[in-house]
Amino acid sequence: MASFQSKLARLPPMSGPAPPASSEAPAKVEGRPSLDDLRDRIARIIARAPAQPPRADPARGELPFVLEHSEQGPRYVHRSRALPAARVGRVPLVSARHADPAMLALLALDPALAGCDLRRALFLDTETTGLAGGTGTVPFLIGLAWFDEGANAFVLEQLLLRRLGEEAPMLTLLAERLAEASVIVTYNGKAFDLPLLRTRYVMNRIPAPAEPPHLDLVHVARRLHRSRLKTRTLIAIEHDVLGRVRVGDVPGGEIVACYAHFLRTGDDEALLGVVEHNAADVLAMVALVGLYGEPLGDSSPDAAAYVPSGLEGADLACAAAVLRRAGALDRAAAMAEEAVARGGGAEAIRARGEIAKARGDKARALADFEALAGEVDDPAVRLELCKLYEHHVRSFQQALEVLERGTGEDDEALGRRKSRLMRKLAAPATRPRKKRAAKGEEAIEMFESVDPTRRR
Repeated sequence: MASFQSKLARLPPMSGPAPPASSEAPAKVEGRPSLDDLRDRIARIIARAPAQPPRADPARGELPFVLEHSEQGPRYVHRSRALPAARVGRVPLVSARHADPAMLALLALDPALAGCDLRRALFLDTETTGLAGGTGTVPFLIGLAWFDEGANAFVLEQLLLRRLGEEAPMLTLLAERLAEASVIVTYNGKAFDLPLLRTRYVMNRIPAPAEPPHLDLVHVARRLHRSRLKTRTLIAIEHDVLGRVRVGDVPGGEIVACYAHFLRTGDDEALLGVVEHNAADVLAMVALVGLYGEPLGDSSPDAAAYVPSGLEGADLACAAAVLRRAGALDRAAAMAEEAVARGGGAEAIRARGEIAKARGDKARALADFEALAGEVDDPAVRLELCKLYEHHVRSFQQALEVLERGTGEDDEALGRRKSRLMRKLAAPATRPRKKRAAKGEEAIEMFESVDPTRRR
C-alpha cells in the first residue's frame, strides 16, 4: 500500500481545475471537446457519407432478366431462342439433334450414352464465385439449353442469383430441368459443375435430383485434339475447331470480380459481359455435340443444311485411335482411312496401321508401318515393323536390319529377339510351317513382351 501511494505522489499534477465531486455531468475541460461536440461531429460525418446503394434488381436495369415468383422465393430468369439456322462458327446448332449417340458413347468411352435421346439433352454451364469448389463456392449464374420440339428451336435459359442466400428457387428449377433430360452435357462438369451443384443442394437442405447419364465434352476434346492443340479450354476449342472468335469476351479470371462488384454496388452493367460469356459457352457445347456426333460429316442429300463437313485429318486420326481402344474396329478403320485422305499425316498412317494389325490385316499394317518408318524416327514404329517382318513376311534379315536401328526394348528383350532371329536366319530352308505354328510363336512373343509382374 505504501508503494502504491508513493507512485501516486510522483505523478505530475493535473492541469486545469479539478472535476466537481457532484454526480452531475462533468464540466467541460478547457481545450477538450465535450460529449455534445463529439456527437455533433459524428452526425456531420454520417451526413457526408454516401448513401447505401440500393439492392440490385436484375429485372429493372440493363440485364435481360425477368422476375418469377416461386414457392421458395423470387428468381431471376432469362430465356431466348436460337433458330435452327444459328451457327457457332461453321457448325449449325441443329446438327446436335442429328448427332449419333453411339458415336459419342465410343468417343467418351461411356457405353451408358449410347441409348440416350439427344433431342432431350440438357446443356449446362455455371459461373461461380470461385474456382476452388467446396462449400464456400456458390454458382451465381446457371446457363441451360435444350431443344424445344414445338418451337423447332434451341431454348437458352439463364438463372441469376441476385444476392447470396437466394439459391433455393434457382436450384428447384434446375431440378425440374434435370428430371426432363435424358443426358447432361457439360464441359468439365464431372470434375467441377456437378459436384458443386450437389453441394449447394445439401447446403440449402434440398434433396439432390437424380442425374441422367453425363457427357463431359472436355474428355472427348482432349482425346481428339491432343495432337494439334496445346490447350483444350472451351474458348480454344471454339476458336480452333469450330472457327468462331469471341470479340470483347470477359476473361474467366475476371468473372468473380464482376459479380463481387455487382453485389457491392448494385451495378448490373458489371454482369452484362458475364451473361454473354455464359451464353456463348452453352451454345458452343451444343455445336460440339453436333460435330463430335458426326466426325466424318454426312453425305446424305438433306445433310448439307445442318451437318458440318466433319473434323480435320489430325483430329480424325486421334478419333480412330479412340474407337480402336473402344473396340469398334470397323468404324475405326473407316475413320482412319478418312484421316489419311484429309491429310492427317504420320498420326493418321500410324492409326490406320495399328487398326489394320488389330483386325488381322497384316499386309495393310506392314505397308503403313514401312511408310511410317521412312517418315518418323520412332523406336515403337520400328518394333512393330520388326515383328511384322519376322512373323508375317518371315524376312528375318529385314527384321534384323530394323532391329539394329533400335526398337526401344530393354537389353534382355533385345537380346532374346536378336538370338531368335539369328537362329531362324541360320536354319536350313524348309517348307513353310503351318499357319497354326506361326500363330503360336507370335503368341509366345506377345506373352514375353508383357511385364513379368502382369503375367498372371
